[in-house]
Amino acid sequence: MTRAPMPDLLRSRTPPPRWRAAIFILGAVVCFALGVVGWLIPVVTGLPFYVLGLILLGLVSDRMRRLVNSMERRLPEMVRRRVRQMIARRAGPRLRSIIHVPDDVTR
Repeated sequence: MTRAPMPDLLRSRTPPPRWRAAIFILGAVVCFALGVVGWLIPVVTGLPFYVLGLILLGLVSDRMRRLVNSMERRLPEMVRRRVRQMIARRAGPRLRSIIHVPDDVTR
């Protein structure tokens, strides 16, 4: 039994309003700054902040969304499924409208 290929992580959407895009960009800048702080202080890792910053920029820019989706496609299938399982546990309807979490992933 072969599984269908997994869809992209970030869904293609219409661009958000300018005020929401500004909030996403500001949030991405804050996440990148926290990532640098996490890089300077070895107790806290900065990697989750970098990933969150990229995702926030992916919500604003089509180019960044394509970049995030192409980087996610490079991951092994098992890792992609695990990431989506973690998202599915916490995902509400708003998050599911942004991030594609198929129903067969939760099994």
